Amino acid sequence: MKILCWNCQGLGQALAVQVLKSIVLQHDPDILFLCETRLNKLRCERLRLSLNKDNCFSVDSNPSCSGLALLWNNKISVDLLSYSARHIDTIIQSDNLNFHFSGLHGYADTNHKYKTWQLIDHLQHASSLPWLLGGDFNEIIADNEKQGGPRRARS
Repeated sequence: MKILCWNCQGLGQALAVQVLKSIVLQHDPDILFLCETRLNKLRCERLRLSLNKDNCFSVDSNPSCSGLALLWNNKISVDLLSYSARHIDTIIQSDNLNFHFSGLHGYADTNHKYKTWQLIDHLQHASSLPWLLGGDFNEIIADNEKQGGPRRARS
């Protein structure tokens, strides 16, 4: 099974969608988790169709978060456990594999990073199945790891 997690930093531009289509065509992921989509449900549905995926669950972009989407094909069964502006939590079932998958977009603001870790702690207890956590945690160890966007003060 292939799972692709990508912080796409917005899919409002044709070039970003074209790059995503190229990645999906090349790697053919069974599950695709996207964060910072900057899309609403209608635009996510259009994206689903253009990527030839059978299903999509999305969390609309809003002022506090930039949107999430989970896309998959019918050969995979996805049961939604919970979601918020920061996560989509599921149970994934296929012919030979069952596991707990959480897609996450962590807080970028240093003053709120503890909320990301609280969410992770909460999500880990949602199932006793093996757990895969993917996404953008917005955590760096050293400033030289940071690419793009403004550098944030670290406490």
